Parts: sequence; structure tokens; C-alpha cells
Amino acid sequence: MTDCRHKHRSVSDWVRVFENADDEASVLAACPQARDAWAGGLPAWTDHVLGCATCRGIARAQELFGGEALDCPECRGNLEVIHQLLAETEHYEPVTIWELQRAERTTAEHSALSLAEHMKRALSDPRYQQWGFVQRLLFDARAAWHRDPQLALERSLVAAVAAQELDPDSYGGDWIADLEAKAHAYVANAYRLLGEFGHAAAEFDLAEQCLRRGVGSGQAAARVFSLKASLLKDQLHLHEALALLENVKRFYERAGDLHEVGRLALKRAIVLETMGQPLEAAEECARAETLLDANRNELLPLLARKNAIDFLITAGEVDRARFLFNHLPSMPEPLEEIRRRWVEAHLLRAEERYGEARAAYQEVRRAFTNAELHYNAALATLDLALTAYQEGGHLHEVRQLAEEATIQLTLSGAKPGAFAAQRLLLRAVQEDAVTLAVLDRVRRRLEGLRPA
Repeated sequence: MTDCRHKHRSVSDWVRVFENADDEASVLAACPQARDAWAGGLPAWTDHVLGCATCRGIARAQELFGGEALDCPECRGNLEVIHQLLAETEHYEPVTIWELQRAERTTAEHSALSLAEHMKRALSDPRYQQWGFVQRLLFDARAAWHRDPQLALERSLVAAVAAQELDPDSYGGDWIADLEAKAHAYVANAYRLLGEFGHAAAEFDLAEQCLRRGVGSGQAAARVFSLKASLLKDQLHLHEALALLENVKRFYERAGDLHEVGRLALKRAIVLETMGQPLEAAEECARAETLLDANRNELLPLLARKNAIDFLITAGEVDRARFLFNHLPSMPEPLEEIRRRWVEAHLLRAEERYGEARAAYQEVRRAFTNAELHYNAALATLDLALTAYQEGGHLHEVRQLAEEATIQLTLSGAKPGAFAAQRLLLRAVQEDAVTLAVLDRVRRRLEGLRPA
């Protein structure tokens, strides 16, 4: 083993090295490219620092990251841990690591507070006015996007207010502007999931204004515009959504982040399917599966294959869909396993195995209802209605299921764009005019508006 002059520094030792490394903070503040390299991991950032004239003139990079420290497996491992922790906070100041850890306790202690009380504290409580606390709120918001979008909205709103109160002398004014952009983008995405498209668009405008005051990081912009593409998809501005996703993809390709390129391919596939191009969407999912890194997110490669199966069924490629499904492993999360069962139900119906499809749809509908995912429950109910119709035209059951679907849509607080489809279905029920064409039209329209 190499004789390491750093004496195998522990993680805590290396944190103290970072805390005293004002020159490294100067690198990240002075060189926008260094900030993007920071997201690529310790080797990428080190390569940048050593190769960039601006950074090389500022940093004592060889002292802190080069030589024996990188050759020593133990020190290098500890450096990687520190880099990962700092990457999570998205800042170069080690104090943000401790802020993030303290914030977890603070948010737990204050979980019962009202939104108004949180807002008041964001303006006055020093524990809220910390970089790590804002990031913790945004982590929580992201985790709640699909489970509880109202909670995601509240966490993001508090984060946006707290970010405005951060001390520029401590964190850097341009860095704070990028964090504000992230917070506004998260507020916007929560509004999107709640169907408040006007509010979402206004928040994206604020996010873009913040970006213009920021460091100039492509990563910060890519995050905002990736989320904005989802709003454009929901508004059915599909060509604009594709163009925006293409711009974001080019950034991640230049950065060499193939996992993010794959994640964007999944989003692009959803837009293509909404445009009525299910076969192209399935091919995009296949490309995504080859790019996604299961070590970063074990679920995404499985989702890519599941979505490809779904799109192949829509395209009429039932045999290909069956082959892929037979090689699709179980999902690591219970809710995603239900969605896997949902795809299997679609496949069984396409294969005209109506009894098995009916049983699968009933299982899926029950699971979504129990999870209070009423929008998905409404879609599964319509799938049951379509199955009953195709199985032999059980019109009384079809009408009853269609009526249940309208109730579930009401419970879901459906997006404004779903109201027209809901009214069409309700009118068909009231006029005793529920047909296969009506069911299929409503189902397709609602699928295009399903939160993603």
C-alpha cells in the first residue's frame, strides 16, 4: 500500500480539511464549469480543477485531493463520502452537511405546525434560514410529489421563502439564486400535480428569473426546464415539451451523465405516447433502459421496461409486449408492483383473456382506492368497464362502472383538463349512452392527463 502522508484521514478529519480550504470555495465561486464538474463525482471534479487554468491558479488541489490521498484506498473512500455529502447539499461549504442533518430533526419536531406558522418561522427563525434546512424541505417535497402533492406544495413554499432569507455572505448570492430557482421549480411542479397550471407557469417564470441571477450552472437550468417540460406536456403543448427536453438532454450528454439522459428519454416517451406515437414511445423506453443506472435508482430501468410494454400494447404489438412482460422482474416498491399488475391486466385484455383481465383490474382498482389514489382508481374502473363491454356488452355493469369512475374523478380533485372528459362520461351515463367509443375516448383523454 502507498505510504499515505494524510495518515488515512477519517471522514471527520477530511471535513475539517474542507472547512479550512477557502481556496476550494473560491474555485467553485470563480469558475462556473467547476460547479457542473462537481456533480460528476470526485474524479471528474479533480480532473477539472487540475486541468482548468482558472482553478489551478486558485486551488491547492494537489495538497487536498491529489497525490497520495487519491492513491490511498482508505483516504479516497473517505473523500468520496465527503464529496457525496456535499453533493447532496449542492454547496461547497462543509457546514451545510451539518445543517442538513440538523434540519431533519427540526422538520420532524415541527411537522405538526400549520403552513402559516412555517412561513412565519421562515422569516424569523435562524434554524429555517440555513442552506441545509432549505434543501431538507426540498428533499421532503420531492418525496411527496406523487404521494401527497399538497404537502409537497407546502414544503416547497416554505423553502422558497426561507431561501430568500439566506445570508449571501455565508453562502454566496448567486448560489442562493440557484437554490431559489430550484425552490420555485418545485413549487411549480407541485401546483402542476394539483392541476393549478396557471400558478405553475407563474412559478416557473420566477424560477427562470432566479436563474438569470445565479452562477450560470447548466445543472441548475436543466433541473428547472426538465420540470417545466412536464407542465408543457400536461398543457398539451407537446412539441414545445419535446424541444425543451431535447435542450436539457444536450446538457447531460455534454456532462457525460448518461443516467440523466435515460431519465429524460422516459419523459420524452410519455410525450410521444400522448402525441399518438406509442411505437416510437416504446422504442424511446428501450433506449432509456440501456442508459439508466440501477445503482443510482433501481426502479427506473424497471419502469422503462414496464412503460415499453404498455406502449407496445397500445400499438397493437401484443406478442412483443408479452415477451417483455415475461422477463419483467417484480418491482421493489409495493405501489410500483401494483402498476406492474395494471400493465399485466392491459396485456390480458389485449390477449382477450377477459376473465383474468377483470380479476387483475379489480385488484388494481382496490389497491389504488385503499391508497387514496383516486385518479388512478378511476382509470382502472374505466378499464374494467371497457373489459366488460368487450367481453360481451354487459351494459348495466358498464353504466354502473362508468358512474363509479365519475365519483372517483371528483374525489381525486381532477385537473381542469379532465373536467371535459368527466362531463362527457357523466352525460353518457345520464342519457344511457355509454358506448365503447365513449369509454375509449374518455380513457385516452384521462390517461394523457395522468400525473407523471
